Amino acid sequence: MFCGKRVVLVVVLAMGALFAVPTATAAPNPGQAKLDAIHAMKMPGGGSGGEAVADNFKVLGHNDLGMTETNGDVFVHGNFAYVGTWREPCNGRGVKIVDVSNLRKPELIGTLAAREGTSAEDMVVRRVSTPFFSGDLMGVGIQRCGEDPALDSEEFGLQLWNVTNPFAPQFITEFGVGHGGGGVHELDMFQRNGHVYALLAHPFGEWFDPAGHGDFMIVDVTNPSLPVMTADWGAGANGFSPGPFWGQGSFGAMLGHSARASKDGTKAYVSYWDLGVLTFDIRDVTDPVLLSRTRFEPWEDGDAHSMTPYRGKHERFILQNDEDFAPPTPAKVRFGSHGRGIANEGPGGPPLWLEPGHKVSARVVPAANQGCTAGDYPANTPGRIAVVRTPIPFFDPPGTTEDPLCSQADQDAAAEAAGARAVVHDVIAENTSPQFFDFGSVDVPVLFTDHETAQGMVAAGWAKLKARRPSWGYLRVYDADTGIQVAKFDRAPNVHTLPPPDGEWSIHNTEVKGDHAYSSWYSNGIVALDLRPLDRRHPGDPKMVGQFVPEAPEGQVPLVWGVAIRDDGIIFASDIGSGLWIVKPRGKAAP
Repeated sequence: MFCGKRVVLVVVLAMGALFAVPTATAAPNPGQAKLDAIHAMKMPGGGSGGEAVADNFKVLGHNDLGMTETNGDVFVHGNFAYVGTWREPCNGRGVKIVDVSNLRKPELIGTLAAREGTSAEDMVVRRVSTPFFSGDLMGVGIQRCGEDPALDSEEFGLQLWNVTNPFAPQFITEFGVGHGGGGVHELDMFQRNGHVYALLAHPFGEWFDPAGHGDFMIVDVTNPSLPVMTADWGAGANGFSPGPFWGQGSFGAMLGHSARASKDGTKAYVSYWDLGVLTFDIRDVTDPVLLSRTRFEPWEDGDAHSMTPYRGKHERFILQNDEDFAPPTPAKVRFGSHGRGIANEGPGGPPLWLEPGHKVSARVVPAANQGCTAGDYPANTPGRIAVVRTPIPFFDPPGTTEDPLCSQADQDAAAEAAGARAVVHDVIAENTSPQFFDFGSVDVPVLFTDHETAQGMVAAGWAKLKARRPSWGYLRVYDADTGIQVAKFDRAPNVHTLPPPDGEWSIHNTEVKGDHAYSSWYSNGIVALDLRPLDRRHPGDPKMVGQFVPEAPEGQVPLVWGVAIRDDGIIFASDIGSGLWIVKPRGKAAP
């Protein structure tokens, strides 16, 4: 398998937790459980240290932040940097405050938003002035990370802090959006005229939170002591998705992952995973109007994680970060004379890309029942592609889809024991796209496809499963008005490598300074991009002009999560394992 045993174990445990819940409103949030499972590979480990890379970057300072937990995003405001805390090991440390007035000796001076059983991954600070508050206002996203049943009755959401004096931050209030589970994953804040608003992303809130609000929320925090939600928006309520796990690729889902305001505060950009980045007109904060969205080809993985706007000389662009931890791209399925389909790979078997010729061509046999035992497969199964019926009824109306008789892992093991060359799951579900929800380790490729494609394979009696070029997540560039992709950058090291070296090779966040972009790219560190090719009549792809990779602690790999750029061009990067890094781009990487 291409992912480590540690990752497999975490995913299996989380999948078990997901479908152990009896109802869609049970706590903790089962959608977040699957999102956490996909993100489990962010955990430091599995590496052998590593040498730093400083191509057109100069290292100015570093603070390991104590190395007692995993770090989240970074935000810089004046002479202070703020670094969040991820959900592992769920120590509730909150946000670390770092005095960076001396760039070469950044000093950890305290924490805020520390709360047991929660993580505080993302934060933002704005200088605001209203009749109710004047100074530096911080918003922190609070999410549940503990399994203590006592947390089931608690709320998680937006914490507001007065950080005008970062040496003595003052808690103001917490505005709950997750009831028993979930919480605010990413956020933004802005002031427009005399009002201050927060844009919040609560992944899967629409589907699994008892309140039933949409994943995207607008909250009036003009009086930070009394926040008020003015509007919410959800993909299900607006007809874009029939269920939480409807989408494309191996993690098909439509969830509000990130929210960002335009510079003038009249638009909101909401990264909604497989639905793309949605642009809303929010001049009326009680009625956000969808203007456009970015789109994927049907055979792509999706996974729109976050974005940053960029105004070129002639056009406005959306720089979109697709966070994809599963390098196999949805495969081509060919059967009969004209049959065509798409199949998503599961992590239980070897990637199709590693098969001879990147494909499996063979006769097809159907399994009896749901293929839970080797006896369900015909005697001529050895060397053939086995198609197994796999119902996923969890999000369908009661009584419309049969219950599974065994786990997907059991189906895969039975097919392998019967001698199958590959396993294709015939997914039976009205409201869930073909994808894995549990798995074991087998030595044959495992794929998931829709019922029409699966039955077409069976009717034809022969099929070819052909891998597309593998890809970790990378940067896509879209026309901001139309949502049409016009360029991309996917040439960072190992983005198309399978099997990959130790590390995680997906992009995460991007920020812009002048005509340059700086992307946090996990084990690729910070990747500096020249955006000037976008200014051509026909926009060209950005060019890589520098890279900074921090040295990882022994036994870990670099995992740069966040990147923040101060007005003077100094860059602050948060590494999940090694802490805060301060670097200066130079040469071709300088803005």
